[in-house]
Amino acid sequence: METGDRVGQWVALVDARYPERDAQVWDATGLQVGDPDDPVSAVLVCLDVTPETLAEAADVGAELVLAHHPLLFRPLARLTPATAPGRLALHAARHRIAVLAAHTNLDAAVPGTSDPVADLLGLVDSVPLQPLAALPGVGTGAGAGGSQGARRKGIGLVGELAPPRTLGALAAAVRDGLPAPHLRVAGDLDALVTRVAVCGGAGDALVDAARAAGAQALVTGDLRHHVALDARTLGMAVVDAGHHATEAAALPRLAAELEAAARRHGLAARVLASSVVTDPWVVPGPGDGESGAGGGP
Repeated sequence: METGDRVGQWVALVDARYPERDAQVWDATGLQVGDPDDPVSAVLVCLDVTPETLAEAADVGAELVLAHHPLLFRPLARLTPATAPGRLALHAARHRIAVLAAHTNLDAAVPGTSDPVADLLGLVDSVPLQPLAALPGVGTGAGAGGSQGARRKGIGLVGELAPPRTLGALAAAVRDGLPAPHLRVAGDLDALVTRVAVCGGAGDALVDAARAAGAQALVTGDLRHHVALDARTLGMAVVDAGHHATEAAALPRLAAELEAAARRHGLAARVLASSVVTDPWVVPGPGDGESGAGGGP
């Protein structure tokens, strides 16, 4: 009989640490592609499932990809190459690469995806911006407390900025520390900030929660135009550091914690943090893309 790790064992390990019951009702988590009985010798941890991350998995011999963002998020009427998720799911299945997603269940964990941003800023006395028990449609029993630490689980964090600094200095620290090359700020750059809310990924739905928690600034990603305008009107500064930048920083810790947990449970597969940058945005420099325009000199 063939021995070694199985996909199903890794699904159980991830669920034990980041329970699917902690995910929000609209989310899609767990095993999305693959057979629980398939063998696993290496696990690749990534933010997004893309052609590049699947190629990386094949290159390093990873039969399982653990992605933060679900590959199959909305229902598919058919599994064909006509859609991006269908194309990627077919590719993964054909190459015997299983895909496992840990999304808002990872966001809500202790530590979760917001912790690296909070750590970068040196926030003290931080608490969840939206505690797990307050979220609609999530498990609240053992999942609301758990054994991962004294802090409650939840989405985002809010805490004191020590020492206080201006909004401009705060934004610069985020831009350079994550790094976040596409960072944008809405607010008075000279205003002093003493309390900050952070949320990895898309957090513009948390502006009201940040204000209610006494924060003068919210650091997150994917801020919409009217949300930023409304925040400014209400006296709340917002820092859009980008979806990718505010979550990618959590991947090395996730990979290290999973490998340690795997060894405690007798699993032997290697755990690798992806080196592929899945940020779709680039910042054009002077003259970029102009060499082919106008037919030359």
